[in-house]
Amino acid sequence: MPRKFGVGIIAVMVLLMVTGNMVLIFPLLFLVIFISIPIQISFALRIKKWEKRLRHRNITEDEFYDLYSDMKTMWWVPNHPKYWGRLKKIYFSALHSRELTLDQKRHLYEVLDELSLQGIPYPQDRKNQHRPDVKWDVF
Repeated sequence: MPRKFGVGIIAVMVLLMVTGNMVLIFPLLFLVIFISIPIQISFALRIKKWEKRLRHRNITEDEFYDLYSDMKTMWWVPNHPKYWGRLKKIYFSALHSRELTLDQKRHLYEVLDELSLQGIPYPQDRKNQHRPDVKWDVF
């Protein structure tokens, strides 16, 4: 559970203990639930949009800034394997891109690591990148 929801739940519990009045608590819980559902849906739709755009190709440098700002504003990912898999596809599309710098890949890694995405490797410097005749398209 995200920290922001945890803080809200703790605040509601403290309010319940202080006031002892359930009539005040239920409207607050109702409000928190119906505000959080549209936010969750919007995060899920943004992840789906990016996964569809990058399904069969690598990300370009122009798209990276939009992707990075979208991922930076997210603070929660739906807890379902479908969305975790989509985020991994997005990450590997950026990781294998020849247009992005190593710093950009590392920034994206940090953002996805904050979202608790598991199973993604830290971007490493390419071996033999000074040799133009050797083409490495992995990490």
